[in-house]
Amino acid sequence: MFALLKRKNKRNAKIHFSDEQLKKFKELKRRLCNPPVLHLPDFKQPMHLRTDASKFAVGGVLFQVVDGVERPIAYTSRKMKSAELNYPTQQQELLAIVHALAAFRIYCLDKPPIIETDHNSLEGLFTQKMANRRLARWYDILAEYQPVFSYLPGAKNGIADALSRRPDLQPETKFFHDLSVTSFDDTSFSLAISEVSGDSELISRIKKSYKKDRDIQAILAAIKKRKSNSKPKRERQQHKKYRCYSEANGLLWYQTPVDDAQRIVVPNDVKLRQTIISECHDTNYGDHPGAERTYLKLARHWYWSKMLKSIQKFIADCEPCRRNKPRLTKPPGLLEPLSIPDERWRSISMDFITDLPRTKRDVDSIWVVVDRLTKRCHFVPTTKNVNAEGVARLFIDNIWKLHGMPANIVSDRDRKFVSAFWQHVFKSIGTMLSMTAAHRAQGDGQTERMNRTLEEYLRCFVGPLQDDWDVHLANAEFAANLTVNSSTKLAPFEADLGYIPLNPLQLASEQLESVPKSRRGAEFHERQAAILLRCREALAQAQERMRDVYDQNRVEQVFEVGDKVYLSTQHLDPKHSGLPNSTKFGPKWI
Repeated sequence: MFALLKRKNKRNAKIHFSDEQLKKFKELKRRLCNPPVLHLPDFKQPMHLRTDASKFAVGGVLFQVVDGVERPIAYTSRKMKSAELNYPTQQQELLAIVHALAAFRIYCLDKPPIIETDHNSLEGLFTQKMANRRLARWYDILAEYQPVFSYLPGAKNGIADALSRRPDLQPETKFFHDLSVTSFDDTSFSLAISEVSGDSELISRIKKSYKKDRDIQAILAAIKKRKSNSKPKRERQQHKKYRCYSEANGLLWYQTPVDDAQRIVVPNDVKLRQTIISECHDTNYGDHPGAERTYLKLARHWYWSKMLKSIQKFIADCEPCRRNKPRLTKPPGLLEPLSIPDERWRSISMDFITDLPRTKRDVDSIWVVVDRLTKRCHFVPTTKNVNAEGVARLFIDNIWKLHGMPANIVSDRDRKFVSAFWQHVFKSIGTMLSMTAAHRAQGDGQTERMNRTLEEYLRCFVGPLQDDWDVHLANAEFAANLTVNSSTKLAPFEADLGYIPLNPLQLASEQLESVPKSRRGAEFHERQAAILLRCREALAQAQERMRDVYDQNRVEQVFEVGDKVYLSTQHLDPKHSGLPNSTKFGPKWI
């Protein structure tokens, strides 16, 4: 509009308006004299600041409400720096507020400004825990203004949204240059895209692919016939399914009654569709979102049949996503419980609780041993630095003398159990040492659960300095063996010995027998056999319950030789292994 008038601003130019220039001149006067124009601030009234952040820029508008009408005072926007592009969404929205406050500092210092944002979490900003130094610096800046945050739905945040999406601030990618703003809606703050430039490479590819797509050609033909009033009623009904389509500027558009705007129809060209998805998903401003989020971003401007399905397939093959994103489903593989022992103390499990406060007896660790059938346990105080020979001595003094030598031992891959000496001891007595897989504590879940129970017990009885825990170990062991186990439904004492040892509560009873019936002659032997059978059946039922719960939503995954898999780096140090800084690396062959 102003370009036509600017031609008359040349030196020695004669002032002579054509009909078109005179019309533009009057239109320019009308717009300069009517809202929305910049309003002079009234410092007696509160200031309103409305901000927004896109993936590449921030923007804001300062305004006041006069007679129920919003009057803009000033606008601001700027492009994000390269580091700011990587900020989380909340921090990008907060960056827009900090930038706007700095730009409108002279207006906002007198009274606390009312900040309107479409990011709901910012309402409770000052009650949230600070996560880094950047937020701490921004808190100091905000404290100077004492702003009042107010949530504004995104649909009502038109002006700030438009300022943060200015075309001249957009990254230099062909994807953003496909759409260009050619006109403005002068009735509100918001900017409206009214045309699509047809000279971009992507748009040219779309138009060219239209000619090769039979479905697109059928739709275009139906649109042409629809414009004719001479077609019969049957033919009009036949083309009713194309009523959501329209043609303009050489492009096919799609819009349903619930859509806010028209969307460009993308032809059935796999490479073309992958290019559009890649621009939205793989670029720096794309952030590698999931399939649903990518679909919601693309569906604003683009449309093709089975769009979500093609996006899901594209993201499923995205190597950065597969390598860096964590697994959201349960790990594959069904539960494989250990076999149930046939006899008491034939199979035991053992583990160490280390790094406890050192006591007066100079111990800082607990050696935990549990019988896998009866669940009876022993807690032995020791030191963290005990060697293989020392562990063997503890075993002979505390386990061998009471229960004999087990046929099977389940332990983790601790160096104490894999040393040459320890292996030699078990080999010489004919015992097989079974080891769980590395970083799989649930393989020895029995001992891990006992460790937790023991730690909970000690916390209840240790002194303030926590250096007397070894004094309470005997009581802790007695209490653990006296408590009914949830798997066997028996107390470990009863499952192992056939009876429950006396405790102070039983001694206080006046109905004690001199010799319990359960410990007399043949009855005792029969009871022990019955208890053994009961324990085995109860453990089998417990394993079935565990398997039913564990196997829910899990699948048995079988790998064949030659399959490619990703290897987790969770338990590997990238500094020493030379692996990339990601959660997985690969794919590698099995």
